[in-house]
Amino acid sequence: MALSNRAKLGIAIAVAVVAGLEFVWLALLLLLLAVFLIAWGQAPEPTESFVKGLPGGKAVIRTLEKWV
Repeated sequence: MALSNRAKLGIAIAVAVVAGLEFVWLALLLLLLAVFLIAWGQAPEPTESFVKGLPGGKAVIRTLEKWV
């Protein structure tokens, strides 16, 4: 199974978080972002529809599409 660039970025962030658990809240935030990117990379359409249903979700998706 090939990983998309989003999933690879998510895995890289997850590894960085696990390696640097010095700042717990920052690590938790980055770990959540990593999980989101992995899920988005593996199943983009269901993940996008879930996020778009959240308050401000459309803006989040637009921002992340530009960033990732």
